[in-house]
Amino acid sequence: MGIEFVIIASLALGAAIFVVIVAAALIGHKWFSGRKTRRLKRLYQVYSVIFSELLLEPLTPLPPGSKTSAIFKQYETLLIQIKAKLKRFSKRRRQLHLKALRNVLVDFAQDITGEPAERLLYFFYSFKFVDEEIAFLQSRHWWVRAQAARDLGLLKARRAIAPITAALEDPHPDVRAQAAQSLVAIVGVGALPTILRVSRNLSRWIALELSVIVKKFEHAAVPALLEALHHTDESVVLFCLEMLAEIGFVEAVDHVRVLAESSPHLKIQTKAVEVLGRLGDQRAEKLLLSLVAGPSKPLRMSALRALEKIGLPQATPLLLERVRNAELDEKLTAARALSATGALGVEHLRALIMDDKPLVRSVALQVLEEIETYHLVSAS
Repeated sequence: MGIEFVIIASLALGAAIFVVIVAAALIGHKWFSGRKTRRLKRLYQVYSVIFSELLLEPLTPLPPGSKTSAIFKQYETLLIQIKAKLKRFSKRRRQLHLKALRNVLVDFAQDITGEPAERLLYFFYSFKFVDEEIAFLQSRHWWVRAQAARDLGLLKARRAIAPITAALEDPHPDVRAQAAQSLVAIVGVGALPTILRVSRNLSRWIALELSVIVKKFEHAAVPALLEALHHTDESVVLFCLEMLAEIGFVEAVDHVRVLAESSPHLKIQTKAVEVLGRLGDQRAEKLLLSLVAGPSKPLRMSALRALEKIGLPQATPLLLERVRNAELDEKLTAARALSATGALGVEHLRALIMDDKPLVRSVALQVLEEIETYHLVSAS
């Protein structure tokens, strides 16, 4: 019994000592981390002042025809004192200073344009930060890769075009999205074909990020969108169709019509028909009429919604037939498309109030009420 007690007491004492050691280690680590963070913050403030002056410091005008290397030499002279000071530091201290310095340059890149931006980019290259950021693109942590892609885009570092392009196929969606934004920041609208070409399985969030890029360029982005209509990935084609509709590029009608007629994917066909309605070009009328009379209900519904936007008087006989003989959802859509054909279509709806089928009468009444409500709201 006495031996067992001694063993248990020894184990308990050992466990207590272990807990105390671990706690002390955690406290020490927290203290050192806090100290390092405070030092980094102070250094950031110091380098912010230094580089705000260096970025605006006047330089001696160069003679006409001077080589690019001449301005780079001037930029390098601005860094002589800082680099000499860093060389005198220990490796650990130098790394802390360089981290603060890099953070300052990245943050400045968000607001600086013109010659100071070129000067800042040279500083980033001179301190070998571009190479470091490119190396970070290979990190096993996705957030490090995403941050590196962002920083390189802010700085418009052209040396990073190839690795950022490779990051478009990163396994993590956040990295892919950031790489796309950065590539556009560096290359411009010319990056869009590559971005769309390598895109796959676009999530709603990624599609939203890409839509911001496309809307930035509007019509200049159209060639890339048209090219990507032949993409093998359904999500990319659907995205491009939506963007063409939002831009309102009527010249895309023929390309969209081909998809509506011949795509092997029903989802792409129905989206293409919807886009034809939103673009509202007469070249789509014949196709829409044929789809309303066709065997596929999804395509009929999409064509009816398109006709509702276009308002096509020639569709009146077909629309009347669908109101009388289709299922309820199709009846309603056809009735709304009929009302969009003009005064004659509205008269047809009024006549349907007397139809011998109760469901047809109800549909006609509902659509007429919608029309009246719309006019009252518009008048007010």
